[in-house]
Amino acid sequence: MHDLRDLRGVIPPMITCFNPDDSVDAAAMAREASFLLDAGVNGIVVGGSTGEGAGMSEEDLYTAVAAVTDTVRGRIPVIGGVIADNSHEAVRLGNAALRAGAVGLQVPPPSFYFSTDTQVLAEYYRSITDGTGLPLIIYNVIPWAQVAVDSLRTICGENPHIIGVKQSGANIHALADLLANLKGAIRIYSAIDDLVYPSLMMGADGTISGTASVFPVETVEMMRCIEARNYARALELHRSIVPVWRTLEGPLFPSRTKYALSLLGRAPGKPRSPFGWPEHEDALQIEGALRSSGFLSPVLSENMAGN
Repeated sequence: MHDLRDLRGVIPPMITCFNPDDSVDAAAMAREASFLLDAGVNGIVVGGSTGEGAGMSEEDLYTAVAAVTDTVRGRIPVIGGVIADNSHEAVRLGNAALRAGAVGLQVPPPSFYFSTDTQVLAEYYRSITDGTGLPLIIYNVIPWAQVAVDSLRTICGENPHIIGVKQSGANIHALADLLANLKGAIRIYSAIDDLVYPSLMMGADGTISGTASVFPVETVEMMRCIEARNYARALELHRSIVPVWRTLEGPLFPSRTKYALSLLGRAPGKPRSPFGWPEHEDALQIEGALRSSGFLSPVLSENMAGN
């Protein structure tokens, strides 16, 4: 059994592969999980925002998590993403991930009926850890409801099952505050996709980012280079990834990510309805950035997503 308190490194929040009827494609999930495992990642999150986890049913999450846990067979921890708007929904989803073999959860605050009140959030996370028995990483992603450092200190201090915080929302200032105030007490992960390199240089324990999902090999190498003090190579990798990331971020991010993966020769499945593939100009920008950064052959390739 993995102890998530020891979890460091590159933990991709993988995409969810969907069939044409929007059901989870377990076989494609297994292939993508194998790719990530072979890349040397330290864990996998299933059903996060990159994985189109918002709106997932218990059955969806169970199927997706089970496909990954059956593939990795305990070699790395699998964490279930829970995106919910109330405690009961979160516990139901968390238990579905538990039944499928997840050893922990990644959970943002409720986003539709949101609150930044410390006690409200403490009760939300307590209900999930009590209701599932699983350790939990707080996913601090919602721009209009960022959980402040003082609140996180209180929430994590009162609940020993909360073992880490994933800082997102493009807020490296919040990451700096977390590292200055909570480093060592809990694990601190960066999800600031274009700033993975500086995040790791600042002392983040790892990254749970879309960057790691699209470029797992390069992100693993980046972290190893930083640990070995080969900063020049780490910075080179950072500079190759950022121009691509600029074409993926923003609206319809999972669709853009899946399109990039299709160009890279992986089989991500379709975006889930009602969302579709990137429009023509966006698709060209993604392909151009991948090519300019050296991830694709300079020869024109067939558009693998059918655009």
